[in-house]
Amino acid sequence: MLSGKRALVTGGGRDFGQAVSVWLAREGVDVDICARQLSSAKETQNIIRAEGGRAQAYQCDIADPASLTAFVDQLLQDDRPIDILVLSAAQWLEGGLESKDDADVISTINSGLTGNILLTRALLPSLRLSAGADIMVMVSVCGIPQFIQSSAHPAFFAAKQGIGGFCHNIAHHLAAENIRVTGFYPPDFEMSGLDDEPTEQSEQPVLNARSIWETMRFVLQQPRSCHINAIHFQGPCR
Repeated sequence: MLSGKRALVTGGGRDFGQAVSVWLAREGVDVDICARQLSSAKETQNIIRAEGGRAQAYQCDIADPASLTAFVDQLLQDDRPIDILVLSAAQWLEGGLESKDDADVISTINSGLTGNILLTRALLPSLRLSAGADIMVMVSVCGIPQFIQSSAHPAFFAAKQGIGGFCHNIAHHLAAENIRVTGFYPPDFEMSGLDDEPTEQSEQPVLNARSIWETMRFVLQQPRSCHINAIHFQGPCR
């Protein structure tokens, strides 16, 4: 069902972004990968191509508007529609309000919120050309109002609650254009091998990245009449 589609994954050079890029490619999806360091994006590209998949690596610092604009210009030289946009790039920041300097706060907001808004806006013309596009956003439990059980910095909370609101709003407006928007709200989760299945644990089981991917795949495989706006996961959070 996903074979032949084109996806863009931000933050695709490591951790969940890398994993979801590989898992999409294994479904037959052509994957564009962007990361702050081109070498990281190419590492993911090499994994996919070694398995016979199709991938293209790009450099993009989503927190930097100039880098974002240059990336979009390069990406859209390939005029095929983007069918799946996975927004997984975000800068983690922890500590109290006074524990970080201005640059850290600004970068956290830009990478987790502003950059995602600008990128989505820039890619809307390409998404509209798809027969049925999906925007999938890694929000986090920190994007849930009144949630405070995390060591994340207030700026990280602000970015995540902002992107959660953005998802909710555009999901309503884009539904009429056959573009689905789904926000994913996981707690802290663990990364295992690309071929490992999640294992049951006796005490306080920690969510596994593979489970998030399986949920994403479920959403992508639903009929176009099925719009799932938000997925909330339960589990411990640091």
